[in-house]
Amino acid sequence: MDKAGVRMAAISGYLNAPGPNPDGFKVISDAVAKYPDRLIGYARLDPWFDDRCVDALNVAVRDWGCRGIKLHPAHYTLYPYGPETVKLARRAGELGLPILFHCGDEIMCLPYQIDRLALQCPETTIILAHIGGFFSGESALNVAERRKNILVDTSEVPFPEMVRKAVDRLGIEKVLWGTDAPCCDILHEIKKIELAGLNEKQQQLIFAENYAHLMGINLEAFRA
Repeated sequence: MDKAGVRMAAISGYLNAPGPNPDGFKVISDAVAKYPDRLIGYARLDPWFDDRCVDALNVAVRDWGCRGIKLHPAHYTLYPYGPETVKLARRAGELGLPILFHCGDEIMCLPYQIDRLALQCPETTIILAHIGGFFSGESALNVAERRKNILVDTSEVPFPEMVRKAVDRLGIEKVLWGTDAPCCDILHEIKKIELAGLNEKQQQLIFAENYAHLMGINLEAFRA
């Protein structure tokens, strides 16, 4: 982050909760506590556990200060529009937490599947990571275009032109910068935005202002 000039990042673990690692939330919470002006904690959850998953979210928010949710349906093999995930997503909406979905070409992570969740949870903000991945970008743009509560992030998708297409079709306010670090190099993710043919103001919105608005972050504190 320092090398790339990134001031803040949202982080999550690789293991879902509830699950085999009961300290998963604590690892994220400890990192945020150590660098409160640099890190934002997201709870990575497994809706298979139904009410236990919702309880885990409540604990993550109350005790660990989590401010968002990460879901990767291919890892827990559950369709995103099923009743367990809908229950979790509605609770997230009540708490004002965004849900970051792994969205790509794997079964159970396809944009139109997540769209069916978004339709049932209109008060919950849903972020489609990777603008749908390598081959599902058009589908991701289609669903984000028709749902007010769906945003996209630019991480990992290898095509700068897809970033520009997202801006042109969705409006600049619905496009967030992401890195998927450490899987992807942060400097490469920055360069992709710079190659997308956007003006300086548009780049600033994607890099910082859109996400700051979503999370209630005061950017003036960074500029002081």
